[in-house]
Amino acid sequence: MAGLQSRRRRRGTPSTAAGTHGPALLALGCLLALGACTSVPTGAAEPGAVPAPPVRPSVTAAPAPTLAALPDPATSSRPVVAVTATRGPATLGTVDLRPGQLWISLDCVADDDPGQLAVILESGSRMDIDCPGDEVYLTRNLDQDHPGGPTGIRVEAGPDVRWNLLIEQ
Repeated sequence: MAGLQSRRRRRGTPSTAAGTHGPALLALGCLLALGACTSVPTGAAEPGAVPAPPVRPSVTAAPAPTLAALPDPATSSRPVVAVTATRGPATLGTVDLRPGQLWISLDCVADDDPGQLAVILESGSRMDIDCPGDEVYLTRNLDQDHPGGPTGIRVEAGPDVRWNLLIEQ
């Protein structure tokens, strides 16, 4: 028995077959690991495959128009009434106006369908306007011969109509 060597192995050491093929198995493991690093990512097309068309986002409705700032006062006029970002009907009170020219600037937009708006001066002036639902409507009117004096002002409009008003003299 002197010529035979014991082939006992300790726990955790490679067996004889693994010991002789160990470098080959190690090289194979490295190649497999490198192949994983260069493989095609999940969801990507294989080389030579026809790429899928790009995903287009769904179409969304354009945001509703917003009211702009009121125009600058006319050069020789002073603001008498200025109301911004209001919705629906409103009573604006009574103001003391001078006889002569009166500028009325107004912009409006309806939330959905076209809406109606009326600016009413108790002195007998009335301005009726159609407010579109897809864009802001801006108008500037001149009353050349306003009689002056205490004048009540009110706006009639539906609850879906947004508006700004500037009255100058």
